[in-house]
Amino acid sequence: MKIKLIFLIIICTQFSCTNKCDSFKQNQNKFYGIDISEYQEDISRINWEIIRDNQNPKIDFIYLRSTMGKDGVDKSFNENLRLAKKNNFKVGIYHYYRPNEKPEEQFINFLNNNRNIGDMPPVVDIEKTSTKGIKDLRKKLYIFLQLIENHYGVKPIIYAYQKYYNFYLRNHFKEYEFWIARHHGIKNKIDRNLPKDEPKIWGNKCPLIWQYTATGQIKGINSDVDINITNRKIWTD
Repeated sequence: MKIKLIFLIIICTQFSCTNKCDSFKQNQNKFYGIDISEYQEDISRINWEIIRDNQNPKIDFIYLRSTMGKDGVDKSFNENLRLAKKNNFKVGIYHYYRPNEKPEEQFINFLNNNRNIGDMPPVVDIEKTSTKGIKDLRKKLYIFLQLIENHYGVKPIIYAYQKYYNFYLRNHFKEYEFWIARHHGIKNKIDRNLPKDEPKIWGNKCPLIWQYTATGQIKGINSDVDINITNRKIWTD
């Protein structure tokens, strides 16, 4: 019994125990958003006017993928940006970060394609590991974040899957807000577009945004779409 107790203490000390971020359900101030890339456009054109009238849930904000790595540009970004603004959505942009490419080169790509970052803090989407190890990944990611912050005057948000955050980012980048993906399931359709199990984060930090499904069904988009929830207005009026 003593051995089990000591082991539990060690685990909790190492990982600061799991923090179940249940404020998303408890808080009455809920804002819903979707994130879109060329993948939705490849399947069908988006009807922005129908999205605007959607009530299950009401879409308050939209993040659009703009760039990928040092040379990638989302082929639907400019058109999506134009139509999202035309339909009065709060719009933000995100960059898909490639850990094995130089952060300075990625920033140049981001800068060349984003003179304006929209209504919300820009997001850095990190999903892959570095061939040079986790310390190198963190070092270069921090360089990229600083380049964006110094140029645009706003701290970016870091997007990562729950498992990725817990293993690679936990206890680092404490000055930044996180957008965490924890889905109810990858293939199953979500029930009534409602969030289920909240993110379970090691440590005492909860995300600013929770992406709770990748199989959302939103009127105006004839394909699966990511749906997100936040308890705070993250845009400027």
